[in-house]
Amino acid sequence: MLALQGNLEDFDLTDVLQLIHLGKKNGALEIETEGDRGELYFENGKVIYARTKDIIGEESTHHILKWSKGKFIFSPEKRAPEKIMEVPIQNLILDAAKQIDEWKRLERLIPSVNLIVDFVEDPDVSSEEINLSPDEWKILSLITGEKSIREIAQLAKMTEFNTAKIFYGLVSSGLIKLKEPPKKVEKKEESKKTVKPIIKKKRGFFRRS
Repeated sequence: MLALQGNLEDFDLTDVLQLIHLGKKNGALEIETEGDRGELYFENGKVIYARTKDIIGEESTHHILKWSKGKFIFSPEKRAPEKIMEVPIQNLILDAAKQIDEWKRLERLIPSVNLIVDFVEDPDVSSEEINLSPDEWKILSLITGEKSIREIAQLAKMTEFNTAKIFYGLVSSGLIKLKEPPKKVEKKEESKKTVKPIIKKKRGFFRRS
């Protein structure tokens, strides 16, 4: 296969992936979109390595497959820096489609993973009604009122998708609120003083499952 290149507005990314799959090709598909860049590496038509600017691994493929604008080029001579998975392209397309549908539901409350997460000061729910899972506790402990969903996902070593699902439940329950990131960086001295008291105060509302 010669170098394949084009624009995502003219060629659907899934069609490009189907060509690579049917030909059982080796090489790298590089995609550039506004504000991000993705790379998919193939061996015998299967994805063995994937990354965007911020994510490495299978989750990055879900981000890439959502892109509808940008430029792409397939270079058969390029090889992956390492082999971290071996996933058939058909599986990725199906999984991405399911996740895109789920994201549409989540986006009703969570339109962006760049939103800042904070506690609701006086949640309209009693402590007896709240029963948190270990993952929810993990996420809860990382809330400072300054970190975004994306930053919390990275710190928790969880996917943005799974983190967003947890926050969807917490926002729906009225425990957590989301806000736009500040345009100007605030001083961090005050935030360091308030983080621990806030979490200490809020933990009184929750109990472990």
